[in-house]
Amino acid sequence: MKSIAYFLIASVMILIFTSCEDNPKDPVRYIDEFNNGFEKYEVAEVLVNNCATAGCHIGTQPAGDIALDTYNSLIKGVVHSESNHGHSSIFEGEVVIPFNADKSLLYQMMMKNVTPISPHEGLSLTNTEREIIASWINNGAKNFNGVVPSSYASYKVYVCNQSSDLISVIDGDKKIVSGLINVDFNQTIDAPHMVKEYGDYLFATVISAGKFLKIRKSDNQIVGEVNGLEKPGMIQINSNGTKAYVSRSSTAASIYNSIYVIDINSMALTKEISLPVTGVPHAIALNPSNTKLFVANLTKDRIHIVDAVNDEFVDDIVLQLGTEPMESMISPDGNYLYVSGMGIDKVIVLDASADSVITEIETSEMPMHIAVSSNGQRIYVSTMMHSMNGSSLDVIEKIGNSWNRIAQITDHRFNMLHGCDITKDDKYVYVSSRNIDGMYQPKFKINGEGNTGTLGIIDTQTLKIVKVIDLEEFPSGLVVEKK
Repeated sequence: MKSIAYFLIASVMILIFTSCEDNPKDPVRYIDEFNNGFEKYEVAEVLVNNCATAGCHIGTQPAGDIALDTYNSLIKGVVHSESNHGHSSIFEGEVVIPFNADKSLLYQMMMKNVTPISPHEGLSLTNTEREIIASWINNGAKNFNGVVPSSYASYKVYVCNQSSDLISVIDGDKKIVSGLINVDFNQTIDAPHMVKEYGDYLFATVISAGKFLKIRKSDNQIVGEVNGLEKPGMIQINSNGTKAYVSRSSTAASIYNSIYVIDINSMALTKEISLPVTGVPHAIALNPSNTKLFVANLTKDRIHIVDAVNDEFVDDIVLQLGTEPMESMISPDGNYLYVSGMGIDKVIVLDASADSVITEIETSEMPMHIAVSSNGQRIYVSTMMHSMNGSSLDVIEKIGNSWNRIAQITDHRFNMLHGCDITKDDKYVYVSSRNIDGMYQPKFKINGEGNTGTLGIIDTQTLKIVKVIDLEEFPSGLVVEKK
């Protein structure tokens, strides 16, 4: 038995020195006429003969909660029993990342490029065997029929990783990392910040590179860009799919008094909307009729109202001093504007027609991004609350004309939550965690990588975390595809 089997075992067992032992319940390992589902016989041969041996990565209770004897079992990632739930994010999301062997934990463990090194490092795969696996992953980790994983996912989730210049692509059905989009333009950190989707394309801001990108979903290729923007941050796309509004990053200096208007078909900057005061125009929200745009000025505690037909400033809503409006979201019916007041630990509810404050809702420390259910009855708020228990995803329920916080969802893998979005069917909320100070550490880490960020997936019915996926460094804005 060779090293990868032992590496995978050591990473996920409660006792790291637990080794593979024969289990009489394990099936007899073999490679069938379909290569056990793998694209090539050679791939199946490496994994089955070296990893899926008796007592290891095979059977109903495989080592590390991952079976490597078939394609389907490998691609779906780790399947944890309740008793092993404390280790639930060790491999989740990064066992195999199609087209990227260097970011795939399976391959890096074969290369012994992880920390800590397994105590069972004495047995090794050959260079040829490792190259077989690397080549297979880099060519898409295809199945026997030549299909790339997640090709038929009902929806995907896209997460900006601000300090690694990568956008993670998540298969919403399998809930695994299914790809990475490289947005690295310079030798320094370019900082992808926010991502939105419309039709067949993604649109992303890259702060330090000063770019607004158009990315084709089918192959994750950049097909257009607007350059020369100053600290581009948040994005709103109108319902017609004709233009995008782009504001500044929250890290921008307080010297700006405009936001960008971009034609997303031609990818041309068509206008800058002038605002009455300088500051950091950051959070932006557009009503469903595309007639009114709300621009929250982070450092000047006000919301600028913009006529979105003519793209001209109309009026201001002045908020409480020290509010620091971070993010905003319009209710699906267009009646309410929700604004996260990072400086006062509240969500502010405004009448979107009358442009007046209705109420304020207490939240956990430093509320960030907001997601609203399709019926408008649930509001989910990510917060940067810092504690040993982790940050909190606050759940607010609207009943009649009142709003009440009904839950605070915390986890030790939630540290400095950032992005937040909900699925079209309202079943799951996705929330990104920066994990800047490294409060959460995966059991095994690829050498040379920074702090591992995470993506939490919450069941909206039970309000329980169903999975936490390891991502790249500093996850920030995210979007759930709404097909």
